[in-house]
Amino acid sequence: MEWTRVDVQSDAEIESIGGLADLKVGLDTDAESMHRGFLNELPHLSEVMGVHDSLVSEIESRVLSESVSTLGEFVSEFGGEWSESEIRLPLLATNKSEFTIDTTNDDDYQIVRVISPERFGGLIRSFRLPRERRVSEAFWEGEFITIKLD
Repeated sequence: MEWTRVDVQSDAEIESIGGLADLKVGLDTDAESMHRGFLNELPHLSEVMGVHDSLVSEIESRVLSESVSTLGEFVSEFGGEWSESEIRLPLLATNKSEFTIDTTNDDDYQIVRVISPERFGGLIRSFRLPRERRVSEAFWEGEFITIKLD
């Protein structure tokens, strides 16, 4: 199953993560930052990453069919609201720079996956949009994420 990343626009500038030259070393860094920097500097791993992605995609497609909620269930879980043209969710403790939205198609439906990683876990939720509805854009408004639909 092929996922497409949605560009989530911020209401403030989000700092980008630099290369290894910008990486703090010693006691001022953590394993996650060091791992990310290491992987970003290894272009020869692209073949391995491709095989990994296809394997994960195959496994994910089997699991996804069991874990996709309806739009109503998803919105009520977060105390949000939705209309024909948008979904609006309060996400107060979310790290905006790490938050992602991906989409994939399943017949006439679009499945949306929201990922909000945290140091000790995080959140991955998938939901199905109504028939023939598609995500057109997503952006932050303070502590709310707004997802516009076509």
